[in-house]
Amino acid sequence: MPLVVQRMIIEELGFDERLFLSFTSKRSCSLLGLFRNDVKGISIEIDIRTWDVSIRVRIPSYHLTERIFAINIRSLISNELKVDIPYKAYYMIGYSDYKIDGSTVQAVKYPSTIRIVLIENRVVRETNSNLVIVFGKLLRHLNSVLNIQECHQCEFFAKFPVGLFCQLDCSYSYGSIETRTGHIASTTPEDLTFLLDNIKAEQLSLNVAVPSDPGYKYQNNPEKKSSIDLLKILNYTWVNLSDLPAARVISMEIRSCEVNEVLKFWIAGRNRALEIGDFYIDRLTDLNSEAIFNGITRHETQLTESERDKFLESVYPSLQLLHNIITVDILRKSDGMRATVIEGNSNNEANRNVFVMVWSEKNLQTIGRAND
Repeated sequence: MPLVVQRMIIEELGFDERLFLSFTSKRSCSLLGLFRNDVKGISIEIDIRTWDVSIRVRIPSYHLTERIFAINIRSLISNELKVDIPYKAYYMIGYSDYKIDGSTVQAVKYPSTIRIVLIENRVVRETNSNLVIVFGKLLRHLNSVLNIQECHQCEFFAKFPVGLFCQLDCSYSYGSIETRTGHIASTTPEDLTFLLDNIKAEQLSLNVAVPSDPGYKYQNNPEKKSSIDLLKILNYTWVNLSDLPAARVISMEIRSCEVNEVLKFWIAGRNRALEIGDFYIDRLTDLNSEAIFNGITRHETQLTESERDKFLESVYPSLQLLHNIITVDILRKSDGMRATVIEGNSNNEANRNVFVMVWSEKNLQTIGRAND
């Protein structure tokens, strides 16, 4: 058939039809790649446990203009791709075998879910060896038949085999990447560096440690291509306070003396990417409250109370729960850039929130003040 006719046919295919066709041969996959559907966002969940691996990919429904008025049901529901990667081969009886880059694939279509079994004999049960290879195959295959531009949410559960983060596609714009293990998970310097140096994300939440190198501290790469708006750090043993990861907003629970270090390094001209600091101090006493500003020159704030509250509302939705608020300004030595430091007690009198608002153009817009 002429290419223009093939294109008309492919454009009429639903997600499930495209996916099944992509498994049949490299030629079919290449043809689908010529006319990839634009996908504005997907969601990925990766659950890796001792005995099984489950990957869920949720892909937004297609709403094809030519078929809206035909009320095609498939175009009105969400598509979900559920991938199971077992550790030893098994087969779903009655379903055909396909291939993804050398791995055997079997697939079955349910009303709103496509369930796929990836049979990868090289995956070793106890160590998750080569699991990351299979995960990478899956993402590359989806990219070959779909024009994926955004990943709304990427969640990692349980444990992270070495190299798993490095399989993420750097061309995506991620809404949120989150490690949701319920405990501090182990990772490697290479995986952590890959995330912080290469990923574009609105929010990155990390609860990880680097047990293979207990003294490891992440170092910023001046040539990095990442863009992180909000970085939430639940365990900060790998963080170098004099060289914070380059994110516009950083949120973490640290000690008062460490907040003092962050402020001093900022005054000295370090950590220039930081525009908002959101620090939580547990069990703050009057003694270590003063330690926050030890050795730091404080200035009377130039924020009005109204401007302060506008800023706090943007970073701390429960503003009414914050009381005993103290506000001071600090200045960066090299260029006189101003930052406002705001302290306040939350519900628990022993806990203290410390916010740092650098007077950047975006923050000044937030509080309704033109950039000076």
